[in-house]
Amino acid sequence: MRCDDEGLMKTMRRPIHVLACACLAVTLAGCSSGGSRGPVSAGSRAASGQVAAALLIQQWGQILWGLAANQTGTQTPSLGDPVFNPDGSITQSFTGADGTVAVLTFLPDGSIRLEITYPDGTTQTVSQSVPVFDGISKTTTDWQLDSSDGLSTTYTSVVDDRGTIFDASDDTTELQGSSVLPSGETQQFTVLTANGETTVQTQQSDGSSFSLQVPLVPPLLALPDFSQPATGTYSSGDFSAQFTLSSTADAPLRWASLVSDMSGGLTGQFSLEPDFSGSGQLLEAGQPLALLSWTRTGETQVSFLSAQSSATSAAGAALDYLVHRWQTLTALLAPAPGP
Repeated sequence: MRCDDEGLMKTMRRPIHVLACACLAVTLAGCSSGGSRGPVSAGSRAASGQVAAALLIQQWGQILWGLAANQTGTQTPSLGDPVFNPDGSITQSFTGADGTVAVLTFLPDGSIRLEITYPDGTTQTVSQSVPVFDGISKTTTDWQLDSSDGLSTTYTSVVDDRGTIFDASDDTTELQGSSVLPSGETQQFTVLTANGETTVQTQQSDGSSFSLQVPLVPPLLALPDFSQPATGTYSSGDFSAQFTLSSTADAPLRWASLVSDMSGGLTGQFSLEPDFSGSGQLLEAGQPLALLSWTRTGETQVSFLSAQSSATSAAGAALDYLVHRWQTLTALLAPAPGP
């Protein structure tokens, strides 16, 4: 972001990459019954990994575009009038569809402070440094997030407007940073938006990794294009999965289908709800192996069809951090995408 008037106008048109948020520790508890072997054991590992991937999809979908809040929120988003303060700062308030309240303060030196209160009472403060413009096309900004429950996130954003300040369609934005969770788990992340697509790559301190590639709606490129599939990967230990997210005829304005190709010859076909809970089946060589479902908070149920065993497993440390998210102002105010 630039401090001049033209830069401010462009800044307010495109998503403002304001962190309110988070990273997941994705070491999941195993789902298999004691002593289970063969397909059941492999299926348990696959179920655990599949839910980890689904939670990361939920997390980053919320972080970058406010999907879960807007798909399940019932309030009418609102934007308050700007208030011009005697000290030269400008304050503006926002309320999201899920009841999230944010107060944005533009300070006279060009820095920004964002104070967020979530429906569960968690608060976060985001500080943006004075943007540094290279005189050509790139603006570099540092960010710091501190949460009331101990989460800490820092990152740097580099926005390249390609010399077309009033045209956001050819911009590139790269975010690089890390988070430390209250438990001590860490996550490194890179988020790149370019050529009509956002790509997320993360590496967790437990050795797992995650990626997500999402086409965006032109010309503003502010929200996912649900008419095209999004793809990604997740790996942890000897488990890996490639997945595809897509809309359906019944839910054309959100991700409603998750299809995975997993290690060990397993596949998965699942339906996603607006809050990113899901259900479906694991298959081995095309034949049903187990029924799998999970809640938005990661509680998992697995029922194996070829063995009389089922198990319920929480998603380990991931559960503690689902409330955290970055939220762009665009995402905070976006209308509900629909069913």
